[in-house]
Amino acid sequence: MTSPPYRPPQSHNPDSNAANPSRVLRSSNRCITPTGVIKFIIAGLILYIGLLILTPFPHYLPPDFEYGFLRNKANFFYSGGYFIGFYAHIFSAPIGLLIGTLQMSKQLRRRFPNAHRRLGTAYAILALLAIAPGGLIMAARAYGGLSTTFCFVLISAFMWTTTLLGWQAANRSKWAAHGRWMCRSYTLLCSAIMLRLINFALSRFELDHTLTYQLSAWFSWLPAMLCLEIVFVVNRRRRRNRKHTLTS
Repeated sequence: MTSPPYRPPQSHNPDSNAANPSRVLRSSNRCITPTGVIKFIIAGLILYIGLLILTPFPHYLPPDFEYGFLRNKANFFYSGGYFIGFYAHIFSAPIGLLIGTLQMSKQLRRRFPNAHRRLGTAYAILALLAIAPGGLIMAARAYGGLSTTFCFVLISAFMWTTTLLGWQAANRSKWAAHGRWMCRSYTLLCSAIMLRLINFALSRFELDHTLTYQLSAWFSWLPAMLCLEIVFVVNRRRRRNRKHTLTS
């Protein structure tokens, strides 16, 4: 095996950027791009709504059965074991949402791989042991009847499965598959955010309250997951075409 030809290191010339304005433009574009700004705004919106979700917490400790989400749940909150899934879910999901949002940062993955790995482990543990199982327990008593129960069961089951597959892919160094599975998991976690946004939008149409919640539950994740899969297919075809162009 022949070694590659030696290339002496090039000294850095502080005036080289000044002599080449296009280089300055390219380097600045790496820092701030329209896509990056959009991602930053979306991440900020997700975190903001996540903080709004925390505002009723004083009514959850101790549980106030006359307020908001816990209204009319006194009959089964303790006797049916609902409180286990409820507290596991509401305490772990906001943390998972914060970690998941940070994990979507390409800069974090490139500059701080160890932090990305530790945060990813924490996210997987939360999702597998608390977020998804807690959501599954809560799904049995979901408002809206069988439709929303089935919907939330699917969300919990899919999130648990995609997180596990993503974690396994990372342990096997299959990074592309790892990224796809974890994007699916994070999208399912964000269904809690989308549920509130869609429910707020649909409530403007003065539909039946139960129907509004049922539609909000299904639309909180199905369109997003469909769009995500389309993005994966398009990216796969682009890579395949690029590889074909290079080899032809």
